[in-house]
Amino acid sequence: MSTYKNCFALVASVRHAIGEFSEAKVRGEDTLGGYNNDYIVEKINSAIRELYAIISRRVPDLFLEESSLTAVSSVFTLPWNFGRLISFKDEYGVKVTPITDDERRLVNATGSDMIYRRVGNTLVLDKAGISKTYTLNYMRKPRDIHHGLVVAGSAGSMTFCTQAPKVADYFNGMVVEDVTADWVDIVSDYSAARVATIATETPVKNDAYGLVPEIPDWSHILIAPRATLMIRQEHPLTKRRPATQDYNEYRELLRTTLLEFTQESEDHEVADIFSDYTPKAGGILI
Repeated sequence: MSTYKNCFALVASVRHAIGEFSEAKVRGEDTLGGYNNDYIVEKINSAIRELYAIISRRVPDLFLEESSLTAVSSVFTLPWNFGRLISFKDEYGVKVTPITDDERRLVNATGSDMIYRRVGNTLVLDKAGISKTYTLNYMRKPRDIHHGLVVAGSAGSMTFCTQAPKVADYFNGMVVEDVTADWVDIVSDYSAARVATIATETPVKNDAYGLVPEIPDWSHILIAPRATLMIRQEHPLTKRRPATQDYNEYRELLRTTLLEFTQESEDHEVADIFSDYTPKAGGILI
């Protein structure tokens, strides 16, 4: 049994719930059937993002991060887990002010290193040629998880399967669990070749593994039920669409979990959530 509800365990839970489970299907060795693992993992990640939005409104401190960023020609690259900016300060702790694109300096103007604009995954100072270190405070977002079979392994290194993104540093700091060998480790570095550096373990080719969600572990019990509702609601091969009772059962699980772990004291304090889980006209979940 897995230590955490990692992605492998979550896919297994969802497959049990939709009535299409086998170890080979979860491992991806049996691709027959109506539901493929990529689709199931997509819904698992959607459920994680939805739960993140709910939890972060109530206990934002769980997701607060601080990072020192050094500019390269006035450009700061945001962390991969960057979600929402809280504050951006210079080397003296003075807040740097955001501007819009049409407020940027003219070509021949000097500009200022105390104003910036957002460009894709970067923050760009208005003044050119800056290489100082600034401080970023932000809300981290949960990165997408996946599962699969180890492509290659050695002491302190494992190559993830092709479902993993080819983006350097994407999984840095995340927890990975080897379901076959029954160990848990931390990804200290990740390359664009899908190679993860880990601390102590020695993975073996074809070991089943799964990444662990970055929302609080007490909320992991909510992921598979929510993903299952999404699949049963929209998949064309679903034999039975979710009924009101199914949504009510999930809402009650969500309510009791939030009341227990987010220090909400009254039922009405979480009542605003529930409208998001009510079947609307035509049975569509809005």
